[in-house]
Amino acid sequence: MIYIDTKEWLEGRQCGIGGSEAGIVLGLNPWKSRLELWDEKVNKTRRLDPDAEIRLKLGNILEPFIAEQYSKETGRKLEIREQKIHPIYPFLLGNIDREIVDASDGRGPGILEIKTKGAFTDWDDEIPMYYQAQLQHYLAIYGYRWGSFGVLDLGRMKLSVVDIDRDDEFISKMIKEEIEFWKLVTDRLLPDVGKSISCQEFLREKYKISENITIDLTENEDATKWAIMLKEAKEGIKTAEELETEAKNHLMSIMGNAEKGIGGNFTITWKSPKDKEVFNLEKFKIDHPNIYKKYVTNESQTRRFTVRWINS
Repeated sequence: MIYIDTKEWLEGRQCGIGGSEAGIVLGLNPWKSRLELWDEKVNKTRRLDPDAEIRLKLGNILEPFIAEQYSKETGRKLEIREQKIHPIYPFLLGNIDREIVDASDGRGPGILEIKTKGAFTDWDDEIPMYYQAQLQHYLAIYGYRWGSFGVLDLGRMKLSVVDIDRDDEFISKMIKEEIEFWKLVTDRLLPDVGKSISCQEFLREKYKISENITIDLTENEDATKWAIMLKEAKEGIKTAEELETEAKNHLMSIMGNAEKGIGGNFTITWKSPKDKEVFNLEKFKIDHPNIYKKYVTNESQTRRFTVRWINS
């Protein structure tokens, strides 16, 4: 199903788990965490940033063209299908790009997923796992044995065709994870906070405005546990940085004025950089205060997160 209207597309995703969200549930998506997805489902507050909205609209514009090219290159007949739900789990939703109704090779019908690369996202020759999870999600809903990717490389303007077989072991594990995740949504129970940068970015955005409130954490075992872990992590980084500095110092002493050193299985380079021009902002501020003020604007800052230890 192709959603032209962004609002309609967002609302359609709130009543279950779509194929593009399977990779998020499995922790495979590098741009969105399980926590953020859970918040979207529970609070129905998801908004597309301008860049994401452009990507969505561009995908809708290119999809018919890529489908046509795919059909010409493979000889496979394609059909558009309305949303389909899993026969057992109605919260598993399938909005496929196209159904392959005639592959002429005896495998029966399949699912086509249309992707672009080289503009907003890029990857090597292998289809990323978060996209493969999306296709397996659809194969689980349709019960088909295989699917295919039609990938348009916008940099080289070349269409690649990659066929993927159904993986029942992967599907079994994926559906188990999706069932557990959807139960967290319906029971409004927070999933575990993840360790990804995307999870931290979501939390910074969700709680970007601080309030003049102090909370007592003395009896909060989780807070104490994670504060200790943060302290130990920082001490570990400090130790690693000290070891790195010591090793560099020894090697610099050995290198002396030499630009390059060759070892048995390593090389060292230590070249003098070319001088570069640097704008002296402080001097400009003193010499031309009125001009400086014309070009100064206030920029909003994110909340600063710090943990300080008493008597340590």
